[in-house]
Amino acid sequence: MRGLLLFALLAGAAPALAQAQGQSGDQPTIVVTGQRLQDFRDALRRCLERRCPTNEDADATLALAEALFLNGEYHEARDAVQASLRRNRGQARGFPEPVSDLYRAHARLSRHLGLDTDARRSSYGILEALREGIPQEDYRHFTARLELSENLMQSGNYTGARRALVDLARVAREAGREDVATIAELRMLWFDNIARPEGDARARLILMSRETAPAQRMRATGAKLLLARIYRHEGHADRADALLAEIGRSNASATRRRLIDSPAYQLQVQDPNNIGETSGQDMNIANVNTRRSDNFEDKWLDVGFWVLPNGRVSGLEVLRHMNNTDWANPLLESIRGRLYSAGPEATYRIERYTYTAPYERVTGSNIPQRSRRARVEYLDLSTGEAPGAATPPPAEGSPSN
Repeated sequence: MRGLLLFALLAGAAPALAQAQGQSGDQPTIVVTGQRLQDFRDALRRCLERRCPTNEDADATLALAEALFLNGEYHEARDAVQASLRRNRGQARGFPEPVSDLYRAHARLSRHLGLDTDARRSSYGILEALREGIPQEDYRHFTARLELSENLMQSGNYTGARRALVDLARVAREAGREDVATIAELRMLWFDNIARPEGDARARLILMSRETAPAQRMRATGAKLLLARIYRHEGHADRADALLAEIGRSNASATRRRLIDSPAYQLQVQDPNNIGETSGQDMNIANVNTRRSDNFEDKWLDVGFWVLPNGRVSGLEVLRHMNNTDWANPLLESIRGRLYSAGPEATYRIERYTYTAPYERVTGSNIPQRSRRARVEYLDLSTGEAPGAATPPPAEGSPSN
């Protein structure tokens, strides 16, 4: 598969929160173009031999880490980033962005490996590195705060996640970024609805969705998107579609495809404790959260699919994978059932999913063991191109050739 993958996907600086004049473009873009892994290892070695500065060390390290990650070498990728952090974590004052990028890559790689405690620490490290070298908060700090809240929510720390969003809204308003404060408030309402469905989050979203002032368009649109997700999950597809139609009319020129709905799924695997003894007998399927810990090493896949103009998914295929992929069957069915926002033309997406689980301490042992709480970690590998899919499939209802 021919690849052109922006390293900003692994250690970028948040274009969604950058200023409109394009400050996110200040970040170096590193691409993978089919070079051998050893080329990246050699480039880092030469950099270290000449005692290169922190920014060059970080660039070479992250390029190697990306190539290793894409090749499924998660442990070596994380080790490379961790070694660079040991060399450079004390250089945040002079090189805040390179050091924060190292922390970001370390956090994401740790999540894919199930090392959630390390991921959480590195999420704090992203913000701390930026604050040490860039005292005045800007889009880079805002992004770090948003990532921190997401990591805390993923780990079940609802209180910490909400506190991080409250802080983000405050510092964003102090910096004159009402748009960022709006993002934080919408995310808070989404978290509130997850944690307390019986609370007032939905009522507040409804009020926001009815705002008509031009200055409140972003708030109203965001509220409608969240309400559409809630309604669809509750089985009220008609109410969700009505809201999406409103968004489509008011954002006719929008090109970014937002994920509106993704059917829930439960990871299932073959339970080795219940395999039939007779040849050809069906294996029992078990909920991973009710069985003993599975083997989570080197299990990942890359999927590619088209998002049609009407927002539906078509042409889903597994592009690459490592080891058995039975765990992914419910995930693939969920992706097929997704709904994205409508767009003027079909767009192609490539996504990486890793089958993993957090480590936890078990009574009677000091050695952390894998939890039974299996999950998948996700990373967007889309580039705007469509490797292996030169033309989109026909739209629904159109004749096939």
